[in-house]
Amino acid sequence: MSYSMKGLFCILGMLLCNVLTHAQRVGSFTRPYVPSFYKGSIRAFLEDINQHSPITIEYASNSLDTGKVIMLSGSPETIGAVLRQVLRDQKVNLLEKNNKLIITPSPVPISTDIFITWHSVYGIIKENVSGEPLADATVWHPARQRGSYSNNHGYFTLQLPEGNNVLFLSYAGYETHRLEVNLKANTRMDVYLTPKSNIEEVTVTSSPQVPEADENKAAKEANSYDVILGESDALRSFYLDPGVKNIPELTYGMLVRGGSPDQNVFLLDGNTIFNPTHLLGALSIVNKTSLKSMYLYKKNFPARFGGGLSSVIDVMTKDGNMQKWQGEANAGLLAGSFTLEGPIKKDRSSLMVSFRHSWINPVLRLLKSGIGVIFYDLHIKYTQWLGKKDKIMVNAYAGNDELQLHQNYTNNKQRWGNKAATINWNRVVSAKAFINSSVNISNYDNLAGFRYNLYDSTGRLVQNRVYNTYSSIRQYNARTVLEIAANNNFRINVGGKAAYTRIRPFDSNVSAEFIDRPGDFNAFPPLTFGEMVLFYENEIRPHKQLYIRPGLHVSFYKHNDFKYTSWQPRLYAVYKLNHRNQLDFSYNHMAQYLHLVTNPYMGINSDAWVPSTGILHPEESDMVNLGYSYRNGKKLIVQADVYYKQMRNVTNYAEGKNLFLNTADWGQSVQLGRGWSYGLETKADRVTDKWYLHLSYTLSWNWRRFSQLNNGAKFPFKYDRRHEINAAATWKQNDHWSFSSYWTFSTGDVYSLPNQVYPDFDDAQQISDPLAPKEYRLIYHSSIARMYRTLPYHRLDVSASYYHSPAKGLQSKLTGGIYNIYGSPSQYVYDLEGTLGKRSLVVTTRYQFFKVTPYISYTVSF
Repeated sequence: MSYSMKGLFCILGMLLCNVLTHAQRVGSFTRPYVPSFYKGSIRAFLEDINQHSPITIEYASNSLDTGKVIMLSGSPETIGAVLRQVLRDQKVNLLEKNNKLIITPSPVPISTDIFITWHSVYGIIKENVSGEPLADATVWHPARQRGSYSNNHGYFTLQLPEGNNVLFLSYAGYETHRLEVNLKANTRMDVYLTPKSNIEEVTVTSSPQVPEADENKAAKEANSYDVILGESDALRSFYLDPGVKNIPELTYGMLVRGGSPDQNVFLLDGNTIFNPTHLLGALSIVNKTSLKSMYLYKKNFPARFGGGLSSVIDVMTKDGNMQKWQGEANAGLLAGSFTLEGPIKKDRSSLMVSFRHSWINPVLRLLKSGIGVIFYDLHIKYTQWLGKKDKIMVNAYAGNDELQLHQNYTNNKQRWGNKAATINWNRVVSAKAFINSSVNISNYDNLAGFRYNLYDSTGRLVQNRVYNTYSSIRQYNARTVLEIAANNNFRINVGGKAAYTRIRPFDSNVSAEFIDRPGDFNAFPPLTFGEMVLFYENEIRPHKQLYIRPGLHVSFYKHNDFKYTSWQPRLYAVYKLNHRNQLDFSYNHMAQYLHLVTNPYMGINSDAWVPSTGILHPEESDMVNLGYSYRNGKKLIVQADVYYKQMRNVTNYAEGKNLFLNTADWGQSVQLGRGWSYGLETKADRVTDKWYLHLSYTLSWNWRRFSQLNNGAKFPFKYDRRHEINAAATWKQNDHWSFSSYWTFSTGDVYSLPNQVYPDFDDAQQISDPLAPKEYRLIYHSSIARMYRTLPYHRLDVSASYYHSPAKGLQSKLTGGIYNIYGSPSQYVYDLEGTLGKRSLVVTTRYQFFKVTPYISYTVSF
C-alpha cells in the first residue's frame, strides 16, 4: 500500500476516534442525576454530584468561583443538565479520564453546549398524495442553523438538543412543513409533504455540491427542451450541461469531458445498464412518468461509484402510489407510452407498470428518409413494506431497438436490447443508521450488420457481402451500502460489491444477407471476469462554511490468471464565501475494466466489449476540478468550472486489423494509449415567474496518443469539439400556455483518412484472382494521422404546450413543435468503399436522421 493511502487511512481513523470520544463524553453527561437541593454554592453542587452519581469530579478551588451561589431552574434530571447551570460563565474546561471529569482553568468561559443532551429525530419523508419517498428533501433547524437531507429512499436523520425544537421540511414543488417536536429520546417521525397546487415537472439535477444545496433544481421550471418529436426524455436535460456531448451516430451517444461512450456508467435503481438509449443515443430508456430522480456526476464522484472514467448517471424510479391508483398516458409522433401505479394493499404494497412503443415508421417512409426505427420499453416495479423498518423492491426492465439505415452507399442494420432485474432491500437500522442492499442481473445484446459492396473500375458491382456481428454482456452483482450519521457534522458511508461478468464479444457471420438470430453466428469462447469492491466515505463539516467529503474506492479484479487491485482515492470540498458565493474543489482517481472497441469500417453500432487482460490493462484516469458558483436565491444561478483530466490505457482500433474476423488473437487488434482532456465550462440559469432562461458554453481540448499512430505524436480525439453553446428559453404566458425553444451549436468533429489502402493478398485468404475474389478485403493503414474537421453543427427546436383540466381528477397537456426547424444535417459519417481499379474510393455520406419535422403529442394524467 502506498504512503498516501496509509496517510489517508490514518486521517480517517483519527477523525473516527474523535467522534467516538465525543460520543463517550456526551454519554457521561446523559447519566441520570437528581440534585439533593436546588440552591447552593458551586462547591456544594459538585460535592453532591460526587456523592450521589457514578461520576467523580475533580477540580482545584482556585480554578473557579466555588463560593458562587446557584439557583437551579426547571427540573434537571441528568449530570449535564445540572453542570450546564452550575458552571455557566465560569472560565474553565472539562477533561474526561477514567470515568472522571477534571475541571481545568481556561481563558474563556466554558461552552454550555457540551452539557446538552442530544437525541436524533429520524424517519422517512414521503409525498402526502401517493406515499412516495422523496429524495433530497431538506430538513432544517433554524435555531441551530443546521440541517440534513433525505437519501434516495427518503430516509433522514438529524441530531437535536433535548427539549422543544422547531423543524422546517421542504422539497421543490411542495409546501414547506413546520414540525414541532419535544425530544426526550431518539424519535422516529415519518413526515408527509403536500404538493403545491400548481403541478411541477420531475426535478432532474446534477449532483448536489453539498447535500443541502438545491443544485440546478431551477431547471424543473423548463421542460420542453428535453422533448424529441413529442417524447419527453429526462436524459436530454443533461445535454444542456457544459461538457456533455450528444453524438447520435454512436450506439450510446453521450460523451462527457473528453471520454468515450464506455466511460459512462448508467445505473437504473442501482443496476448497471450497458446501453441506456434508443435511436442511437437520441432517447433514453427511462419513461419520464416513472422517474423519481436522476443525477449526473461528472466532476465529483462519491466513493460508492466506480467502473467508469467520465460520468455516472444515477436513476431512481418511483416506488408506486400506495394511496390510490393513478396513471399517465402520452401519444406523440415518435411513440406512445403509459404509466400505471397504485396500491396492492394501501400503505403497505404498490405496483408500477410503465410501457412505451415507437410507431414513427410510416412517417419515415413518407419522408423517404431511408431509416427504419422500432423500439420499446417495459418497466415493472413492485414495492412491499415489511413493518416500519424494512422495505423490499423488485424491479424488472426489458427494452429493444431495431434500426435500419439505407442511404446512398450505406446499408446498415442493427438490433440491440437490455434486460435487467433487481431485488432491493432497505432497512432503517436505528436513529443513526440506514442500510440499502441489492442483488442485480443485467444483460445486453447487440446485433449489427454492415453491407460491403465492391465495384470494378467501370462501376460494376463485383461483390456483395454482409458482415454480421453479434456481441453480448451479462453481469451479476450484489451490493450493500451502510449510512451512519455519527452526528450532524460527521457521516460515514461504507459498503461493498461483488460482481461476475460474462461477455460474448465478437461472434461473426459473413454472408450475402443480414442475419438476426444469435444462434446462426460462429461462436467465440466467452470471456469472464470477477470483481470485488470495498468503499469508505466521510461527509465532514468542520465549520458551517466548509464541507469535505474524502473517500476511498478499492476494487479487486480477476480475469483468468490476470489479477489487478485498484486504489481510487476521492476528495470533494466546498467552501462557502457567503450565502451567495462558493468555491469547490475535487480530485478523483477512477478505473474501469471493460473496454468498448468500435470497428471503424463496419458502419454504425459495430461495438465489442472486451475485458482487461495482462496485455490490455485497465483504463485509469486522474481528474482535478475547481469550480465557482453564484446563487441569488433561485432567480439567478451562475457556475464555472475549470478541469484537467489525464487517462491511461485508453483503447484504439489497431490499424490493418479486423477485430470481427481475426478473433483468435483479438488482443492484437486493440491498441493502448493515453488521453488528455481539459477546458472551461460555464452556465447560467435565470428563473422568474414567467421566464426560464439557460445558457452554457464549453471550451475544451481532447487529445489521444498511441505509439503506432501519427509517429507517436498526440492528436485530437475524434470528438474534440473546441466550442459548444447551448441555449434554452421557456416563457410561461399563463396557467394554460407555455412556449419553449432550444438552440445548440458546436464546432466540427475530427476524423482521419488512411494514407495507404491496399488489397490483402495473402495465403491465408487464398486469393488467386484479385478481379474475382470470393473473400476480398482491403488493408487500411494510417501510420500518419491526417486530421480533418467536419463543418460546425447547429440546430433549433421550438415548441408550445397547452395545459388543461378537462374533468375533475384529470389533467392534460397538448404539445406541438418543430424539431430541427431549419433542416440542419446530423454530424457527418465517413464510410470507405473499395474500388479495384483505383484500389480505394472514399465516400462521404451525409446523414440526416430527422429533417424539418413537425410533431404533436398529447399527455393525460388521471
